[in-house]
Amino acid sequence: MHTGHDSLVSSAPRWRLRRRALTLLTLLAALLAALLAALLALSVLLVGWLRPAAPLPPSALSLQDFRVTLPGVAVTGIGDDLSGITHDGDHDRLLAITNSGPEQLLVLDRQGSLLAQHALIGFKDTEDLAWLGDGLLAIVEERVQRISILPLPDAGEPLRRADARQLTLGIGLSDDNKGFEGIAYDRGRDLLYLIKERDPQRLYRVAGLRSTLQGNLQLDVQDLTAWIDDAGVSSDLSAITVEPGSGHLVLLSDESRLLFELGPQGQLLSQRSLGRGVGLQEPMPQPEGVILDDRGELFVVSEPNLFYRLAR
Repeated sequence: MHTGHDSLVSSAPRWRLRRRALTLLTLLAALLAALLAALLALSVLLVGWLRPAAPLPPSALSLQDFRVTLPGVAVTGIGDDLSGITHDGDHDRLLAITNSGPEQLLVLDRQGSLLAQHALIGFKDTEDLAWLGDGLLAIVEERVQRISILPLPDAGEPLRRADARQLTLGIGLSDDNKGFEGIAYDRGRDLLYLIKERDPQRLYRVAGLRSTLQGNLQLDVQDLTAWIDDAGVSSDLSAITVEPGSGHLVLLSDESRLLFELGPQGQLLSQRSLGRGVGLQEPMPQPEGVILDDRGELFVVSEPNLFYRLAR
């Protein structure tokens, strides 16, 4: 005969089994929910990875398509501090600058051969230069952040800073060689661009230079540093050039071994590494100057005295 006490004892194991089953089901449901959440997150990532990149505008340079056509030619007969380069559209020649021992304006052909030299008298720490058209040249001195504008010299003649018209932008002056590192001029739009190397990187645009040189003061200085910050691809800035048709900017970073292109609103459009494995047996040691000429070819100069050409 079974008592009530026996019934309670026999039902206890069944109650514990039900509780364990409920706990197990709860754990399985939690694991299933976590798995579904992980799968959902993975699907979102996959969609982002597989989504095609936004198409480049037709005016984009597509720097990734440029290949090295002249790698690292040494410019002989100069010092070891080749710093900037520009294209003289009046004479279809390249002009370069050194910033020490001694400071000189150099005339180069498209193969990097030295054609002529001009002494720079009264200049100090010359980092870059820009052809302005109409026989004029702009030279930038880094530490004092001074732009000197003067006529191109005749054969064998020096350039004297005392003969130049000058513009000094004392913005964030420092004594640690981190002033204006590069200069470029968009002749069609009368826009002068200046870059500061680092700490922090800076980009400025000066409108109205031509009018001012003609006696009508209309300078307008804009700080476009947000474009560099938004691009987020460079740790320093060494040089800048302008594509004349579109007005797009091409900037050079020495530390990042990189060329990158910004559109008219500062949007990052393309970039190209200057490191080993992209048409270069060795990375450019210290790229300091860049110019895009009228034929669409890029020229880069690197310290100590190396000359590169890139083309599509």
